[in-house]
Amino acid sequence: MALVAWGTLAAAQSDNVLFAGQGQRASPRIKVEQKDRRLMVRTQLPGRSDWSELAAYMMETNSRPYLHPLRDASGRVVLTEDRPADHPWQHGIFTGFHRVNGINYWKEDEGRQRFVRLLDLKEASDRVSWRALVELVAPDGNVVLEEENAITIHAPESSDTYVIDFDVLLRAKEQNVNFGKFFVGGLAVRMPWDKANPRQTHLNSNGLRDRACEQQRAAWCNVERPFGNETFGIAVFDHPTNPNHPAGWRADEQGLINPNVSALGDWSLPAKQERLFRYRLLIYRGSATRQQLAARFAIFADDSRGAAHGRSLKP
Repeated sequence: MALVAWGTLAAAQSDNVLFAGQGQRASPRIKVEQKDRRLMVRTQLPGRSDWSELAAYMMETNSRPYLHPLRDASGRVVLTEDRPADHPWQHGIFTGFHRVNGINYWKEDEGRQRFVRLLDLKEASDRVSWRALVELVAPDGNVVLEEENAITIHAPESSDTYVIDFDVLLRAKEQNVNFGKFFVGGLAVRMPWDKANPRQTHLNSNGLRDRACEQQRAAWCNVERPFGNETFGIAVFDHPTNPNHPAGWRADEQGLINPNVSALGDWSLPAKQERLFRYRLLIYRGSATRQQLAARFAIFADDSRGAAHGRSLKP
């Protein structure tokens, strides 16, 4: 099934084309509300008067923050899974790291990855954004690494497509931080999985499909699966300025995709130094071709602004 109206969008060469009317005064099409320990994002599709839920950002104190549920552009279908029985440490769209100074933060069983606070929360007519401070805490209680996530959710382009920018800024504390090579680590997307009827598919920028994508370097990778009678997909784009671009990817049997920050080998972050990783998520209805996703990646690759909405908050 072809993506609805994709040809017009794929031909666009800039974000200004992608988001028509950007920079002009317009009625808000997206809004965010802080409620208890979560952010609720709602959107109003073009030509509609009602508001639909789009995403929630969970930020429980002392726990890993994450996006879930993430819905399709129309708000009808939940595309992510939280705490699946096969991997209960996976949470919709999340970050996690393995072998950080030898400690496992991915599975939430050794080191702790804890939400600290929101650094800012912004709302515009066509996007909402926030920055969250997260700490990686060793078993002895010492904070070894700060993680600053800058997330921008753009108002849907149509009932079929929208974009999320997700920047991950890692900042070492008083000592060097060593990352050991491992098959998974960093930003991850988890779709629902049915063991009795697994139907997810993968496609990467090199044209590889499904299990052939596993641990291969690529500029982008997607995951698609049917929901009822419709197919939906999420593609993750790895920005060319990222230190390990093109990333090595985890693309597993359960529908998880992850541009792994440690796939290529061991690496270190010197004390008080930072490293930025930039990603874009494309959420869409239909089955995407390699050419369609390559066109959207090219738009993202041309964006060299750095962090989506500002550099880090210095201590």
